[in-house]
Amino acid sequence: MPESRDAQSIGAVGPVSADWRSAARRLADSPAFLRASRFFDDQRQWIDERHLEICRVPAPTFRETERAEFLKDLWEDVGLDSHIDDAGNLIAPIVYDERLPFVAVSAHLDTTLVPRRPEDVYFSPDGSLRGPGVTDNGAGLAALVAVARVLASGPLVDRPQRNVLLAANVAEEGEGNLHGMKYLCGASPFADRIVEFLVVDGASTAHLTVEALGSRRFEILIEGRGGHSWNDFGCANPVHALSRAAALLADIELPRSPRATLTVATIEGGSGVNSIASSARAKVDIRSRSAAGIDQVVQAMEEAVRTAVERENRRSTDRLSSYRIREIGHRPAGPRLTENPLADALQAIDAHLGIRSRLDCASTDANVPLSARRPAVTVGAGGRGGDAHAPTEWYHPEGRRLGLQRILLALAVLQDPRP
Repeated sequence: MPESRDAQSIGAVGPVSADWRSAARRLADSPAFLRASRFFDDQRQWIDERHLEICRVPAPTFRETERAEFLKDLWEDVGLDSHIDDAGNLIAPIVYDERLPFVAVSAHLDTTLVPRRPEDVYFSPDGSLRGPGVTDNGAGLAALVAVARVLASGPLVDRPQRNVLLAANVAEEGEGNLHGMKYLCGASPFADRIVEFLVVDGASTAHLTVEALGSRRFEILIEGRGGHSWNDFGCANPVHALSRAAALLADIELPRSPRATLTVATIEGGSGVNSIASSARAKVDIRSRSAAGIDQVVQAMEEAVRTAVERENRRSTDRLSSYRIREIGHRPAGPRLTENPLADALQAIDAHLGIRSRLDCASTDANVPLSARRPAVTVGAGGRGGDAHAPTEWYHPEGRRLGLQRILLALAVLQDPRP
């Protein structure tokens, strides 16, 4: 895949029911969908320019307000009312009938890296957009803007059976802990009315994420008195203890089925080469498709840290003062649902549009609804991208139209008043 994702394939798309295939074919030939497809062709430059503008507005995790306000102006320019909710998410409800439930279409606002100046995001001579966050998740946000402009002109079907909630949500990356999506699914006034979640993340159309890869993140902090490397030799050293802990963590026998992983992601401590550190800390990432698998590794991690501290204390004349393991992030695991109409619709749509996709398990905003057994799928916005989370991140709009068609056709199929 050209796009960097923490995905694990769980199989090829299976047989699609005749009803879903029929709906996809019929709605793809409808006047509303054909108008939308022409718009994606005619307004390619407009979409590209909005994509550039969005990505030039910095949106680090926990500080997405400026980008949310910018996107709010774009939505209002195309005729949609929107507001920022209590979590910081920008939402635009498109209501056809107050009695109807909602299908949510979301894309996260935040990026791991941010441009220091607008010129750090630019179009290169080969037509690709380059700079922090242009694929993850500038591509998803540009898709929301394009879809908003189409939906603002009217419903996709006669007598729609779903309202639409467009959501540019906060805090998906890193230690954001999926806060924006957790609010949308839990405390939001719309939470109980959303029946499907279509998450748009990145570019690639080669995947349908229907299972949630769970994770728990921890900070390990070990503290001691500290001192001089010669005069205080024998004083328990937090760096030594943490190094022992890291070695023990690397040797943990991890579950193979379902697979689990443990990564010591960062280590820091000490102030100088001639000093015994007074503290040392590390961050650890644990992942699995199974909550039970994660819990098993967490217990092994706790035992490893305890053993490392005890060993350092036994060889020291001045013991470590404390150690602490603090959870700093939790992304719930979620199984593939036996009933997921959005996944069924997308498989039929991919068959009709000629998209060769596979079902996968990954860590995205869809973790939250899937863990609550609520229908959700994560898809790419179309186009090509790569080097996510790196300064060299890039996105090429070739193929964007197909991704946008897929999103709109999914909404049309879900809204279709089938008997």
